Amino acid sequence: MRLRYLLHLGLAAHASAEALTTILANNNATLSTLSNLLPLVPDVVQTLSTARNVTILAPSNTAFANLMMRNPRSAELMRNPEALAGVLQYHVLMGKLMSKDFSPTPKFAATLLVMPFANVTGGQKVELAMVNETARVFSGYKQMASVVTADVEFDGGNVVHIIDTVLTVPVNPEQTAINTGLTSLAGALTAAGLVDGVNSLSDVTIFAPTNDAFKAIGSALGSQSIEDIVGILGYHVLTQQVRFSTDLLSADQMTLSTFQGDNITIRRDGSQLFVNSAKVAIADVLTSNGVIHVLDNVLNPSNTTATPDPSAPTQAPAFSGASAVAEAPLTSGIEPTTTFIPATLPLNEGGTFTAKKQKILSQLSVPDAQYSDASPKGTVDAGIRQLIDQVNAHAGLVTTSSCAGRVSVYLEGKKTAVTVGKGDAGEGLEAVPNRNAASSAGGKGGGEWLFVSHEPVAAEHDDGGGGGGYEVLLLGLQPSVVEGEERTQHLGELTGPSRLIHFKFEPMVPDADFQILHVLTASLEHAQLVIQAGMEAGFREAGAVSLLGRPPDEEAMPVVAIRSMGLSFESLVGAETDGVRRSLVSRQYLKTLVQIANERFVENERRIARFSAALDAIFAPPKGDDDWEDAQARRERKRQEGLRRREQLKKDKTKPADEPSIDLLEQADVL
Repeated sequence: MRLRYLLHLGLAAHASAEALTTILANNNATLSTLSNLLPLVPDVVQTLSTARNVTILAPSNTAFANLMMRNPRSAELMRNPEALAGVLQYHVLMGKLMSKDFSPTPKFAATLLVMPFANVTGGQKVELAMVNETARVFSGYKQMASVVTADVEFDGGNVVHIIDTVLTVPVNPEQTAINTGLTSLAGALTAAGLVDGVNSLSDVTIFAPTNDAFKAIGSALGSQSIEDIVGILGYHVLTQQVRFSTDLLSADQMTLSTFQGDNITIRRDGSQLFVNSAKVAIADVLTSNGVIHVLDNVLNPSNTTATPDPSAPTQAPAFSGASAVAEAPLTSGIEPTTTFIPATLPLNEGGTFTAKKQKILSQLSVPDAQYSDASPKGTVDAGIRQLIDQVNAHAGLVTTSSCAGRVSVYLEGKKTAVTVGKGDAGEGLEAVPNRNAASSAGGKGGGEWLFVSHEPVAAEHDDGGGGGGYEVLLLGLQPSVVEGEERTQHLGELTGPSRLIHFKFEPMVPDADFQILHVLTASLEHAQLVIQAGMEAGFREAGAVSLLGRPPDEEAMPVVAIRSMGLSFESLVGAETDGVRRSLVSRQYLKTLVQIANERFVENERRIARFSAALDAIFAPPKGDDDWEDAQARRERKRQEGLRRREQLKKDKTKPADEPSIDLLEQADVL
């Protein structure tokens, strides 16, 4: 009644307001939460009452309930009239858009949301697209909502679509980068002092490299001055032009001027889009002041003529001579913070993802006794099998990663043998290749595994006596060799071609090269929540790594990498020259390496446990005993109890004085 009163107040002549009230009343079972929120923002009510040719995206009761369940802070924000008005304005589109206007080619519709929540000419945008024959709406963080009831028209040429998710108001570029796993970019902006400047720009297009892209040129970043980084970042920004993917795909090639001053070249190859030689991995991530397109490479303003190879699965870095680093650079101190977490998971479980997941699970359907790591000497890794089963039990997620942690010692292949000069030690050391050039065990270079364990190394091998201890266990040396006078040598004293021996600890590895748990997800919303779980568990390098190779009318199925490279380490411990294997370090050094590896096994297990708990908290439905009830059911129960008590109080006022009364405290046990 309060809503009807507000809508009629001074506006009785406007039939559209009355009709909207009727629509809300007729759909009370679905839209009662929206009806209750509108009276808190009379300015929005005033706007809607006089609106002509608008589209209202009306979140259902379930959409609001899920939002508040996922993020309790949402309830607090909804009580803030200014914030609530901004959220509701973002759900009103300029122009009447029927369901037939949704198509596989996205449209970007302007909303009523303007300053201070949006710095985009004409109002903040939403992305509309038909995906798998369902009308979808994409908002901040590329959150997706589905239209569940379409084309409810009302007077004034207006229409309502009921959606299953509350839209996320886009935030500034820095927060968007942090909360979508682009933490190296956020760190670069911070290091260069550009955060406030970029956030305050209007109508921007930002090409945002992934963390993997920054890692690929990690060695080059170390030699860049602050001025250089400012120039590189400016080369990724277009000002006073919001270029959505539909615009960038409108021509085979176009040249655009960047904020830094040099030009970039946009190239189209079928459904693929390239910026110079970098491929657009994720398009159209809305921000408060424009749009972000995620790139698989960092653009180089000193290499503006770089061109892509569309047939190649990955593009070469635009920084010649750069080598990769293990950890995402510039991420220190960058912490994810979100205002709105995606409230519901619009599953892609009916189409391509389901087929892929079923195929993957069929390949994993083997007895535990037959389940082992692919590396030589691997044993059953029960810890990771439990995590795999847990991930795969959640709708919208699937993984096949096979190893929860490994300590190994391997002998390089012959093709990477090091030739050490007889001159000074410094000259010899310069001849040692970097770790990326080494031929690991099991590869075509003929490397050999000397030791592999998926558990902490037992202390019993640290005998410190004639048995050789860790040198026998890890390097395969015989006790007589260990105790000989020439037990150790410096690397600079080796003569002839030598094959180096590496000691390595790798947490949570699916293969021998990357410390990563890969999770295929059914949608961008699933991916963001998996990244959130990884961040909460301590895997700061977590992020989406692949959205490539999908038809334009198919939903994105991101691959999320839960990286744990902060725990990994590697050390040279020996060499083999002319078939003779030698230790290059002391027993105490080997003992220290083993102790560090064992400690990191423990920390890795803790992180995996935290990740497991975070996944359950985010994805699993609430659990409890038979008396458990969700928040909505509890509110309804308490409302009914209150009504019964009110009736009882009325009866108490009219009954004889000597009639015993009902003690309301008797009901306390049901609260």
